[in-house]
Amino acid sequence: MGMLNDYRAILRVTTLQRDARTFKLLVMMGLPLTLCLALVGGIALWEQKMGLDLSLRMLGGLATLWFLLVWCILFVPGTLMLNSAVNARLMPRQRRRVIQMTAGCWLLLTAVSTAVLGKAVAFPLVGMLVLGLAMTFSGNMGGIFLIVLPSNWPVAARYLVPPPWLEVITSMPGLVAATALTLLGVAWALRAMYPAGGDVHLGKRAHQVERIRRMQSGEGWTQGVDSGTFNGSSALRLYAYSLRRDCRAPRPGAMLMHALGPGAHWSIWILSLAIMLAVGAAIHVLVAWHDTARARDFMAGLSMSGLGGMVSMILFSTAQIGQSINKTLGEQALLRLTPLAGDKGLLNERLARQLVLRGLSTWVLLTGAVMVLTLMVGGTNALARQFALCSLAGQVSMMGLLCDYARDGGWTLARALRAGGLALLEAGAGVGAGWLTGTSYWGWMTAIAIAACVFLLRRAWHGMLAAPPAFPARRLALS
Repeated sequence: MGMLNDYRAILRVTTLQRDARTFKLLVMMGLPLTLCLALVGGIALWEQKMGLDLSLRMLGGLATLWFLLVWCILFVPGTLMLNSAVNARLMPRQRRRVIQMTAGCWLLLTAVSTAVLGKAVAFPLVGMLVLGLAMTFSGNMGGIFLIVLPSNWPVAARYLVPPPWLEVITSMPGLVAATALTLLGVAWALRAMYPAGGDVHLGKRAHQVERIRRMQSGEGWTQGVDSGTFNGSSALRLYAYSLRRDCRAPRPGAMLMHALGPGAHWSIWILSLAIMLAVGAAIHVLVAWHDTARARDFMAGLSMSGLGGMVSMILFSTAQIGQSINKTLGEQALLRLTPLAGDKGLLNERLARQLVLRGLSTWVLLTGAVMVLTLMVGGTNALARQFALCSLAGQVSMMGLLCDYARDGGWTLARALRAGGLALLEAGAGVGAGWLTGTSYWGWMTAIAIAACVFLLRRAWHGMLAAPPAFPARRLALS
């Protein structure tokens, strides 16, 4: 009973009581998704278009996804915050119990996810993915490397790994060896995540807590977005030209955006888009030069995985705007003291207009680039799918733009979860509508995403206009 009491106390502190709003939001997101999937699966099962096994696996996959979100977003970061020197002296068993709970949850999530996939050989890859997500949400960017390999394994196994090696890897001895290596890696990762203490741990803990705080406030999700994309002198020259033009003919709305610095300007994407288009053109030329069945299969696989991953750029296209707003409080205060800021009563309306224009222009720019790359790599057959995904991703990216910046505007964990849940509902509604009408669900998904974007932007517009003046941002949250 003592062990169970320890587990119950740790679960209560790290998950149930730590962030009640986020946990409630996860519950509110999971219930409608479960009901929607159960309804669609029940209809398909009734009409004998889907077997019972597949229906149960779909429900199991949804439950596993919900459990994974709670574990990655709440439990693991919460347990890392508990692992302090003070708690180690007051509760000597805590570190051991935390490691046991984390390892048990990892094993359960990995095993159930593997069962849902129906392929035992996926166990090591799924385990790496689950551990990578937990590390990433805990502020350890090294977890991204554990996410990349499993996500790209289907393409790598088909085109990069020699067939003899693949046979060895997927055989029973290979599966046992890979599973043993995965378990050893997880054990090592858990010991590194939960150190036993000492001066070295105390020195690292402050940085770890700061990374977790940034991740959960939304500030660290796009850490490196502006630095990773805004690193070319051409982009700087474009921003400098825009700044000089707006200073010569003062436009208060444009000056509000200039207070956020070059990180919020559309030119930050120029270098990345140029590299993407150049790589796509090179792949297209090389594959056209070696026009074989294997090359065409490689293009098809790349269009499914690579282009699908590039749509995520649209998801984060507006995140750096909120990050810039949180970083430039001094610049915003100085601008408010100058005539260039314009009338205080019109500040929110002008800022909202500029934010919408900036978000929509970036959405269109990135969507156009993805469409061009789709033609280069995937052909015309993939255009409808990519446009639907771009529309859904763009609608999600616009949900974090119009907010009450005087308090807690921009992307937060709760807003991101709400946007993700809504996107899943829209995707499910598009698939259901396409299935019921016998038409392409990509078209339905596009129409639903655009309609939802218009409705949500109109609602958020009125909310932002009714809020206090946005600049300087977060002043009311700090008071």
